[in-house]
Amino acid sequence: MNEVELAALMLAAAMLLGIALALAIWRARRPVTSPPALRAPRETHRLKLPRRAPEVAEIEIAPSRLARVSGKAPLEPPREPMLDRAFAAETPVEGIAEPIATEAASQTIRAEVEKVAAEAFVDAGAAAVTLHLVPQIPPRDAISTNSWLGGRPRLATGMAWPLIDGQPADFLAQIGCADLPRNLWGGLGPRHGALAIFIHRHRPDVRVLHVGEPGAPLAPPYALNLGEGWFGPYGDLAGGDLASFAVRAFPQWPVDLVEANAADPLPSGMADGLDTHGYDIADPAFHPFDWGSLTAMAAILESRLGRLLTEPAADCGAASADAIERCVAINREARERAAEIVGIIHDSAVRDPFSPGDATAVMAALHAIPWATIARKTSADGSETFELETLPLTTHRADADLWVRDYRTMLFDRAKHAWCADPANLSAPARAYFEPLWQRLAMREMASVGGERDGEPILLALPTSGLMSRRFGDDRTLLVTIAGADLAIGDFAKARAQLVR
Repeated sequence: MNEVELAALMLAAAMLLGIALALAIWRARRPVTSPPALRAPRETHRLKLPRRAPEVAEIEIAPSRLARVSGKAPLEPPREPMLDRAFAAETPVEGIAEPIATEAASQTIRAEVEKVAAEAFVDAGAAAVTLHLVPQIPPRDAISTNSWLGGRPRLATGMAWPLIDGQPADFLAQIGCADLPRNLWGGLGPRHGALAIFIHRHRPDVRVLHVGEPGAPLAPPYALNLGEGWFGPYGDLAGGDLASFAVRAFPQWPVDLVEANAADPLPSGMADGLDTHGYDIADPAFHPFDWGSLTAMAAILESRLGRLLTEPAADCGAASADAIERCVAINREARERAAEIVGIIHDSAVRDPFSPGDATAVMAALHAIPWATIARKTSADGSETFELETLPLTTHRADADLWVRDYRTMLFDRAKHAWCADPANLSAPARAYFEPLWQRLAMREMASVGGERDGEPILLALPTSGLMSRRFGDDRTLLVTIAGADLAIGDFAKARAQLVR
């Protein structure tokens, strides 16, 4: 045997030794199994047994082991939601495994949601929160304002203006959810985006939209009809021949969400804030501020000139003939001079740009025109006398009013809309006069969010408001409510409205 054959023999022996060693190690580590049963004698016909699927044992891998494999920190198990705990505690496992109808499952889940939502709402009763929607007077920053009443909504990009019965709904308010306190509505409802609230234009049927990302302001796709819907301007502008002078729009008023304190009563408001004392509209606070307000003033004056006593009348009582004659003469001249100024205003409106200086000149000219009336006086002993009184055409007095009160009512409304668009539209004297009136009116007509009605959270309570040009029925309050379960899951499709005292 040569050296080559010897080397090959040694290599083969080493390989056999390695195989034997590996086989021994495998047998030592192999699990011990029970000895196989003796085989039965082979039969001519083999039985065909049904095959069974192999049973696979469940394998649970600990988070720590996963962390070692992936090199990342183990994840904490998710917290069990309140709804899941309630459902798991009351629903047997066997019931879950059984197939159930979709409608029954939906009703079961809804019942659980209603139960949890009701418990959350009731538990928060001791710390119930109501927010007043306080109009900003003056407004701070309309661009960054998150909540407002009236005007234009800011819906998400691509979101259409909501329809009710195929007609565009009327926009009421938009409320920034991020500014809502955590305990409002018992902690239910969203705290991001905004709620945009709309109403049918003729009945209390509402649509509430949760807007995730408010976009650009959206103009209403309709024009207000003065005789329809919820439009109701302040005072005498709501009816009569002054109705045509009202601005047919709902002003957009930024509001602050201020937590209400039950111990703080609301201010009593003004019985008639525009008639607290005598005044003269020649004062710069009452001057027209654009062609709209100036031409409206001219139209009101022109329509009231016919009330001037320009002929002797029986209602002059026991006034002397001389007093009556002087009254008639003064009023004839006043009527001619005033008609001339009215004509100049109408001619200039179609030809020249508006100038505050021109408005001042017009008011000064009207102030220089006297008008006269036969005033009835009652003496201490109860007897009556009739005296001639004269006063400037721009002066208002409760017992001698010709047109000035009507003009100021119109100006109050138009100034409000111009100021909401841009406070700089009004002069400093005008703002100093009107802003306190608006503040007092706003406090009397305060809208709110929160609280409950018949066990349901209140999304919005909006009273009839001359400031907002809203009238609900015979001066009622609009309540928008929603079931706690729907609020809990963010389903605002079932929000409802009612008019209450």
